Amino acid sequence: MKKYILLIVFLFVFVGVEQTEAAKPRFFITTSALGDANGKEAASYIPYFLTQVFNLLKKTYPCAELNDISTVGTLLDWERQKQLLGSGSDENLLNIAQSLGCDYLISLEVTVTNNMANISAVCLDIKKVNALSRAKASGPHGTEGLNAVKNVSKELIDGLKTYEICPFKGDINVKIVGTKKDNQTEQYPVYCNGMDGTFKKITIIDNYSENDWKITKMGKESATGFVKFNLSEEFTIEEDNPCYECSPKKQGNRSYKEKTTTYADIQGLSNESESYGVRVDDARAYLTFFDNGTYTLRIKASSTQAEKKTKKEVTAQGTCDNLNDPPETITNKIDEGINEIFGPFTGTAQDKVLSHKDTIKRVNPITDEEETITYEFNLTRE
Repeated sequence: MKKYILLIVFLFVFVGVEQTEAAKPRFFITTSALGDANGKEAASYIPYFLTQVFNLLKKTYPCAELNDISTVGTLLDWERQKQLLGSGSDENLLNIAQSLGCDYLISLEVTVTNNMANISAVCLDIKKVNALSRAKASGPHGTEGLNAVKNVSKELIDGLKTYEICPFKGDINVKIVGTKKDNQTEQYPVYCNGMDGTFKKITIIDNYSENDWKITKMGKESATGFVKFNLSEEFTIEEDNPCYECSPKKQGNRSYKEKTTTYADIQGLSNESESYGVRVDDARAYLTFFDNGTYTLRIKASSTQAEKKTKKEVTAQGTCDNLNDPPETITNKIDEGINEIFGPFTGTAQDKVLSHKDTIKRVNPITDEEETITYEFNLTRE
């Protein structure tokens, strides 16, 4: 058996504090040749496979900058010597890839027996130790075997279309306007003090909120941005009761009015999260790709805290229990968050641009507000 090792190192590019997000994806490629002639016939397919994978990676994922193969010649010779000494193994290769900070391991196995070439390859996520893509094919040794290598290479790289190898970056705008208006009247006849009367109670709700999120996707998950949020809520009760009970033996006319007004204004994202010891905005943008050629975009972010002021005014005039106290104001802390999933949309991780805009209308199941969500995003990748 002969085993050939190729190490592809992609350069790191640091952008701010999101080092892991901005780093170029790096691949560690292992190849093995098995079968007749001590693997010599199988080994003849390996250069073609490497060429195919290099070209496909460069075309599909330009963010992956390949070093010249000659720069890793020493490592190749070193590992080959280890193989001859019996100390090399796939586990060692995985350890080497991990120690070099590589992200993906591509493993190729070529076996030629009875004049048949069997080609199989797998791409692993080193950090998650998870197979992202697999491919295999076979054909008679020779031209058909080379075609099998070409098909495996293409299928292997195509199988990565559900993974964000090269991060998409760009702007995401989401505006959420919530309204709730309600006007209810309760009315019925009453009788007291030898007279007929009508009880009447009017309850009015007039709420409005506006979230304006400006998010910039910086890496696979990292994001930054800004949010402006304003809240205005008004709750009013007006009650006319000709038979208000002052005591068990006394009833009389009473007019009551209660008005509660709440307002808040927030500007900016919170920055409680940390990356490499530095505080960063609490914002994330996730793309999830599916096998059917669609994807979803998830936005998670949290605003900074601000003050929410609630003012309550109560007045009452009538036979008894009159009220004319000064307004009461309560101040609390408030923050706002977003956790929305948009899509699915048509597209894959191998597209150059992902963009969409739309408007959604719905009723919030918690606040019972009518919401209008307008969103737009334009994300590009290398």
